[in-house]
Amino acid sequence: MNIKKLFDYSVPLTAAATVLVLGGVIVSLIGARTAFQIKLANDSIEVTGSAKQAVEADMARWVINLETRTEVNDQQNGYRTIETATKQITNYLETQDLTDYETPAITSYANYTYPQNGSPYLNGFSVNRQIIVRSNDIDKINEIANAIDPLTGAGYNVSTQSVEFTYSKLAEARVTLLSDAIKDAKARAEAIASESGRNIRTLRSASSGVVQVLPQGGIDISDYGTYDTQSLHKDIMVTVRASFELK
Repeated sequence: MNIKKLFDYSVPLTAAATVLVLGGVIVSLIGARTAFQIKLANDSIEVTGSAKQAVEADMARWVINLETRTEVNDQQNGYRTIETATKQITNYLETQDLTDYETPAITSYANYTYPQNGSPYLNGFSVNRQIIVRSNDIDKINEIANAIDPLTGAGYNVSTQSVEFTYSKLAEARVTLLSDAIKDAKARAEAIASESGRNIRTLRSASSGVVQVLPQGGIDISDYGTYDTQSLHKDIMVTVRASFELK
């Protein structure tokens, strides 16, 4: 072949042929580079490992909501009513040995009436406060949460939220579970490598996934992590993605 003619672009067919030839050479070079990268990738294996631990909640959190409604010119009386209710309820809690509580500041917002054919007008205020109770005596806080009568009184409404159950040693459990999850990942890597006649050497890298705190036996996990607060009995689950060197 006459090499010079390949670059004689005055002939359209010659120019097209030149582009095809050079393109083929470039593709061949890229293909060789890709094969080399894949070969390097074969020197390591990446797997996911997991570990799970069953625990029982050891802390409870309970929220009591207080509310009263006032006339337009009687907002201050609503504050006094809520203050009195707060003292009555916290005194009762203390007689039940529930002394770890907080009472955030009272809040209020305006109530309006919206006539069908007219402008809205102010008709009074709603005055509110929460009492947040914490205890490691889960049986006691459950008992109190199921008996609302001692919390009620004249001039205000009371409602409560579900008791939230948590596990206070989650940080310590996570450390142990991460170690177990890496061991699980290594066992999986060894099983896969043995099928191809290779062995595992050192751990190259590892990254932890989010912690999942599930109701015991639960499987509803989330990419952002979950924390079940409704169940006394829970499963803590941790995952890791680990890369191991092959030999």
